[in-house]
Amino acid sequence: MPWSVLALFGAWQIINLGVVSVQFAQKCLYPSVGVPCETPVMDHDAAWKRLFGLPVLIEHLLKGFARPVAARLDISTLRQQPANSVDADARQRHGDAAWRVDYGDGSGRSLAVLIEFQSTVDPSMATRMRAYAEVARERLRRQGKSDADGEVRVLPLVLYSGDSPWNALGGVAEVGVTPDGEVWLPLSGNYLLLDANRRAREDLPRENLVTAVFELNAAETLDEMCARVRSLLDRLRGEPRRAVFDWLRLVAPRMFPQSDAAAAIASLEREFAGIATEEGEMMALAKRVQEWEAEWHRQGFEEGLKQGVEAERDLLCRQATRKFGTAIGNALVRHLADISDPERLAGIGERIVDCGAGAELLEWLDADRGDNRH
Repeated sequence: MPWSVLALFGAWQIINLGVVSVQFAQKCLYPSVGVPCETPVMDHDAAWKRLFGLPVLIEHLLKGFARPVAARLDISTLRQQPANSVDADARQRHGDAAWRVDYGDGSGRSLAVLIEFQSTVDPSMATRMRAYAEVARERLRRQGKSDADGEVRVLPLVLYSGDSPWNALGGVAEVGVTPDGEVWLPLSGNYLLLDANRRAREDLPRENLVTAVFELNAAETLDEMCARVRSLLDRLRGEPRRAVFDWLRLVAPRMFPQSDAAAAIASLEREFAGIATEEGEMMALAKRVQEWEAEWHRQGFEEGLKQGVEAERDLLCRQATRKFGTAIGNALVRHLADISDPERLAGIGERIVDCGAGAELLEWLDADRGDNRH
């Protein structure tokens, strides 16, 4: 083959490779240019989106990590927004989560909170967040959803869960408000950055659910993560508890590939499924007690009242035995012997569900006995 042909063929290959590289960069490395990425959605994003699709997590995020802002807001007005938008040039912009919340001062102002989840450092994040915020403003204006003064207020936020420290430009750790309540970031900031693993080591409010999630993400072993999950799940009910399990299924196997994460998660699910069953039985019991009381008041059957109280005591003792063991169940039998007030019995039932250990229940029973002697 003549050298001229070989040279022409080589040049064509280089040009073709360059075109492919540019296309890949446009589609996957720099989504801020408006071209949708064609790679599948990563499990990481799905896990964090699931958690932060819950209003209670957004409430705790704002109250724990943007306190000056949260103090100005009416958290009860939180509502989820579409995270993806189409800009004026008909380009799709992909976001992870978006929420809007009204100010609590009656000024007609609101704040759009735009959240991106990252497991790796993205050097282009400042550009991405600027574009994301501008498209969100444009969409809300186009829909006639600007604030009463015509403005659209936005707080861009990046939640980073990677191992190495975040070093991309534009992220700041604090956000403030002006005297009249306007949100502001320091001059160097384009977005509020929450570096989960670094923030988990700080002295953060223990009751904050986002703090608890950050601590899960910072766990160094599967056993450590499961212990922290138990502590968190004890505080949650219903959908938030299910969301934590969904997050765990996606994140734990990737964090601890050498451990049997699936078996550990299955064990936790069995454990907390039992607790959920107990809670359901307690709720059903409370409903039955109300029905019994209505019937007793209607018919005036004192014997019926006595039988109902005995049935309630029996169920409470069985629940305590099932959860904490025979010794605790027997102690509760003695404690309940002289209690016939349905409200007190219902309170003891709630305490059985809330207590994490038998010793904690016994301590509470002693205090309860002392309080009701006066």
